[in-house]
Amino acid sequence: MSFRLFIILFAVGAGLWACSSVKEIYVQTDRVPVTAITPKDDSLEAFIKPYKNELSFEMDKVIGYASDDLVRARPEGALGNFVTDATLSYLERNSIIPEDKYICIMNHGGLRAPISKGNITVGDIYKLMPFDNTVVIAKLPMHAMDSICNYLVQKGGEPISGFKMEKAKCSLNNSVDLDTLYVVTSDYLFNGGDHMDFFEKNYSNVNTGIFLRDMLLDEVKFLDTLTPKLEGRIQR
Repeated sequence: MSFRLFIILFAVGAGLWACSSVKEIYVQTDRVPVTAITPKDDSLEAFIKPYKNELSFEMDKVIGYASDDLVRARPEGALGNFVTDATLSYLERNSIIPEDKYICIMNHGGLRAPISKGNITVGDIYKLMPFDNTVVIAKLPMHAMDSICNYLVQKGGEPISGFKMEKAKCSLNNSVDLDTLYVVTSDYLFNGGDHMDFFEKNYSNVNTGIFLRDMLLDEVKFLDTLTPKLEGRIQR
């Protein structure tokens, strides 16, 4: 555990510990009164304050600008388009994958907060992607596209990039290997999260170890200005 994370957790615990009122905690059907008797420690608050200030300063750093609100939506949303496009763009810019050969699929529920019009801060991206999910690159047989398409129909849409779906049929944006489907996603989804069971068909995969959140931070800095994009990627 990093020292900064320790301080944050310690500060939260100290705040709860210092409370002088009686609180009730419910465990199953038994009521358990808990009384904290330790008074607030001002010296502890003084010790923690510089770290809290440092964290606030870091989270408030402006890294880009949004020309309008980016929100999640189904079957297609500007926020989902940004996340999937940014993931592929980052991997391509850093020569981790070749251009125009991979598709990307993420999950609607994984986008935890919108990006509002105006300045974009580091904290905004942490709110959008608070989890330490890493990016996985997988190879699937081409027939897995049928399963992906069926999944999108059942879900009513998910964030995608590199392919389109129209009337329950999917088509790739670019010509690729006729036998292999190259897919980028998060480790959570690759491991069956949100019942994306089609990833079980993979015959090769690499966990990059790169946090999806870090990719998004880098991409916002690279783009400087985000413009909401809706392209009819999923048409039911």
